Amino acid sequence: MFNLLRRSLAIEIDGFVRYLNGCFSSGIVRSFTASAFIQNRKKIDPEVFSHLSGVIIDNFYTTGNEALNYLNGIRVLAVDGSRLTLPCTAELKKYYGISKNQYQVEIVQARVSVLYDVLNGLALDATLDSEVATFD
Repeated sequence: MFNLLRRSLAIEIDGFVRYLNGCFSSGIVRSFTASAFIQNRKKIDPEVFSHLSGVIIDNFYTTGNEALNYLNGIRVLAVDGSRLTLPCTAELKKYYGISKNQYQVEIVQARVSVLYDVLNGLALDATLDSEVATFD
């Protein structure tokens, strides 16, 4: 479910539920329809993704993890940043401000940056901020 969609949503959901049930011996995760997912996805608190990412990262970097890759004993980290075009809603305009594209059409853009563990293929942290620089 956290991967890019390469198949239909129904097939992705089925694979995700099977994966979760493989992680839990009791098979407690029930399947759900693509329609149910679409109707309820806005109810998901965005903070859950930060929390889940933190849990995954903490578990991955535990002492003794043989799967960790290093370059001469050092983790190789990289930061990348970009601009992200967001939906043009009143709420997002107020928070992120308005930019104009090459056709002088108003758009909402945010700055995004990601800290990435290059050798282990993990995004360790990400930020989403307004286009306008603010200094404290």
